[in-house]
Amino acid sequence: MARKKGTSATRAKNKWNSENYDRLYPYVEIGKKEVYQKAVEAGGYDSLNDLIESATDEKALHALGWSKEEFDTAVQAAAEEERKRREKRKEHGL
Repeated sequence: MARKKGTSATRAKNKWNSENYDRLYPYVEIGKKEVYQKAVEAGGYDSLNDLIESATDEKALHALGWSKEEFDTAVQAAAEEERKRREKRKEHGL
């Protein structure tokens, strides 16, 4: 009999996260994480993830020359496309 990993609550959270978030795995030089964490505290960010996402959004807006509204629209469109791709994979048992 195959043993399930984690509690049912953990499995439910992991499933929800996988359906609602894309994972990024940034690597930084040793020492930067500690400095970034200080920036989180000094800047009033909710978390290191919040700081990274905010900074990345600002850089993307600048690089693309988009307004916040254009950025938000593009994110929503990309999210909808990804949900459709995932649904198709699910329908095909992939």
